[in-house]
Amino acid sequence: MQPEPGNSKARKSRATKTPRGKGVEKVKCSLLLTPENDLRLTVLAAMRGTDRSGLINSILDEALRGVVISLRGNLADGAGEGPQEEPQSGAA
Repeated sequence: MQPEPGNSKARKSRATKTPRGKGVEKVKCSLLLTPENDLRLTVLAAMRGTDRSGLINSILDEALRGVVISLRGNLADGAGEGPQEEPQSGAA
């Protein structure tokens, strides 16, 4: 029996496999792009034989090469570990 054209279930897209063992931590983010930039990124990634994430990372690496972040003092003590608790002062 063939399913009716209007009642067929949508196919699930294949999940992309992430390379394992590369040791590079990645953070997922969302970007709002113009349709033109979206198309250009897709085409350039295909021309270079990479995916869009790899292409964007290489573009950002080049653009941000001179940016250095340096945390000192209290800011550096717990950098990247989430909010720090304030020390308790006074009697409870």
